[in-house]
Amino acid sequence: EKGNKMTTSKLTKTLLSTLLLGAATGASAAAFQLAEVSTSGLGRAYAGEAAIADNASVVATNPALMSLFKQKEFSAGGVYVDSRIHMYGPVTAKVLGVEVAKGSATQNSVVPGSLVPNMYFVAPINDKFAIGTGMNVNFGLKSEYDGNYDAGLFGGTTDLTAINLNFSGSYRISEGLSAGLGLNAIYAKAKVERTAGILDTAIDNVRTTPALQQQIAARAAAKGMQPNGLMQSLGNLGAKIEKNTALTHLQGNAWAFGWNAGLLYEFNDRNRIGVAYHSKVDIDFKDNTALSYAPRGTAAYVGEGGLTLHLPSYWEVSGFHQLTDKFSVHYSYKYTQWSRLKDLHATYNNGQVAFHKDEGYRNNSRFALGTTYDLTEELTLRAGIAYDESAAGEHHSASIPDTDRTWYTVGATYKFTPNLSVDLGFAHLRGKRISFKENQSLANGLVVVEADYQSKAKANLYGLNLNYRF
Repeated sequence: EKGNKMTTSKLTKTLLSTLLLGAATGASAAAFQLAEVSTSGLGRAYAGEAAIADNASVVATNPALMSLFKQKEFSAGGVYVDSRIHMYGPVTAKVLGVEVAKGSATQNSVVPGSLVPNMYFVAPINDKFAIGTGMNVNFGLKSEYDGNYDAGLFGGTTDLTAINLNFSGSYRISEGLSAGLGLNAIYAKAKVERTAGILDTAIDNVRTTPALQQQIAARAAAKGMQPNGLMQSLGNLGAKIEKNTALTHLQGNAWAFGWNAGLLYEFNDRNRIGVAYHSKVDIDFKDNTALSYAPRGTAAYVGEGGLTLHLPSYWEVSGFHQLTDKFSVHYSYKYTQWSRLKDLHATYNNGQVAFHKDEGYRNNSRFALGTTYDLTEELTLRAGIAYDESAAGEHHSASIPDTDRTWYTVGATYKFTPNLSVDLGFAHLRGKRISFKENQSLANGLVVVEADYQSKAKANLYGLNLNYRF
């Protein structure tokens, strides 16, 4: 029936590869990487993360910092991301180059609010050795378009979450030098749904408008195509659909493993630098009932398929300098190797290619500068600014409206007792406006749907963590 999920067709020529395209953030790090590992870091725009040991969140940044801890410490909380990503522009559908329908690709607030949780524990064993464990989210978020969205072939709903479970150890090699190593287990879940959108209107217009039929028939004759065969293909493509008909519905989950390492060098008790590295991770998603429109036809193919998602490695170099008894500055440079995500290539188990799309992501940098001021013994204040480069090259997406962004942040820590404290943080992010196009060919290239997008992004982030030493 109209409005129900179609289980025998999938008009977006995507398979599990669309698991990637749903991780739109526009409010965190580049592409679909998340920076929100702690609230204390949020307050200083995550400047100095590889060199500062505010609390147990060092497990997620630089495990070598655990060598600075004298007591066991626990930290738990999260950052709420309130994204305001707005998409503007028209969407059109053409049959053999003849425009048969025009609609709107405009949608406000395509990324709903999300909580990014974290939890960490550090335990020094002796003067040289410490261990720690933690949970945080390094990649993922959610994009969600209305069910009646005209550009449903590019929007829809996509949800990707990659929860990172970490176990780390640190060792003090000498008075000023420490090293750390961590093992990561990543549990990833993804859900993708795409809708017909303007395709329903396009097919109805062709069926009911003689003038359009004549124009299309003339184009078909010029190409040596049989008009009857053309209309039959179009009829098969658009049978029993409405704008909100779900043409794609995929769900998957998988485990993957990686590692991270870090070094810390202390010039003295007021100055130190840190270097941290997080390894690349490959996640193998599988779907036993993958649906894909045949690349050169209108028939649906159903079978077991999969996609390997190549997540990037990244480096961070940080410095910490205590300039006075109360005031310190810190900075970071982060380099993420997004270029390993060259394309999305999904196949069925029989070797048939289900989907291929060149992505051409590029390596990107993040620069951050922050300050900390101990106003009293109980109250510490923070502020920071950061600039985050986009990872997108020539290929942008409605599901990943990635753009260069600037962070403006403030934060505080209040100590209720020497061992119990709370972190508060706030960040305002402003993204650069971008323009891009998306297009989708269907029915052996007879139908082309194209959206001409402009994207504007900003976000507010709110953080809260509780810390306890014992």
